[in-house]
Amino acid sequence: MDGLPNPCFVLAPMDGMTHASFRTICFEYGADGATTEMIQSLALGRAKKRLSAAFAETMIRYPDEGNLAAQLIGRNPAMMAESARRLTAMERFDAIDINMGCPARKVVGSGNGAALMKEPELAIEVMRAVREATVLPVRLKMRLGWDAEHITAPQLARAADELGFQSIVVHGRTRTQMYSGDVNVEALRELCASVRIPVLANGGVTCAEDALAFLEKTGAAGVSIGRAALKQPWVFDDIRRLRAGEAVPKRLAPERVRLLIRLATLACGHRPEKVAISEMRKFSGWLLPGLTGYREVLLALNGIADLEGYRRLLEGYLNGLERANDLEVHPELTPEASLDTVRQR
Repeated sequence: MDGLPNPCFVLAPMDGMTHASFRTICFEYGADGATTEMIQSLALGRAKKRLSAAFAETMIRYPDEGNLAAQLIGRNPAMMAESARRLTAMERFDAIDINMGCPARKVVGSGNGAALMKEPELAIEVMRAVREATVLPVRLKMRLGWDAEHITAPQLARAADELGFQSIVVHGRTRTQMYSGDVNVEALRELCASVRIPVLANGGVTCAEDALAFLEKTGAAGVSIGRAALKQPWVFDDIRRLRAGEAVPKRLAPERVRLLIRLATLACGHRPEKVAISEMRKFSGWLLPGLTGYREVLLALNGIADLEGYRRLLEGYLNGLERANDLEVHPELTPEASLDTVRQR
């Protein structure tokens, strides 16, 4: 696969989560690739010379990021083509990823994302328009179909193959399933075997062991990991270690706290400090549970609005744990952190 190893383990795009700062953390842990947050083709295709602040932030790429695709969403072939041309002209991305997999109501309600799986002819027009508009590799992200009566992934996969797409990511559920129910491993295996281009499997992975088992069961060329990476950004390093026959280390308090401070510092580099620190409450709520006294820290974060305050709070917390020699994650203190509000794209 041009630009990506085989097999590869990549970070899946997630709404409001996979910005440049979090992607950088995942790349530092060994992710083979990632995708930007969603870029609306209709807005980008009509944008004036100066992009809005929201667009500018979405398109930030940090120096330490590895293989990065720009994620483009839309249903108008002409606008998708124009947006692809603009993204190509930036000379910033390694590929363009067409999103036909997002199941969010506000996205499919406007006929975008997974809604295109109900209109395969239009979907193929969009794919062709983008392919013809750019010299960059083009990738496709989709689900198995809209519902059990509209399993159109095989048709779109064949079209992507014929159009010369670089790869496909397929979530092993339909849109109506959202994120519930079993991933259809058999359907993924059949789809992987039906085309010449690499297919990456997506859906239901919770840890490194899951990712390797998923790879084996589907026969895919790689695995796209989404929500599991929010609670375990080190999942990519765990995968590397398991494949090398090495032991997977425990992720103790020092690593978790320093990771959060690093992420907060990066995030403050591309968005207003108050916004970035407010967002860190979510990441802190995914990475600190299980450590002694973590609830008090999460509560104290509600009164923090700047990077220096965030750093002081977490460094003080870590110093206390180190003095008490209490750095382990305690299972009895680890509630199931909810990721229901996180939308994987």
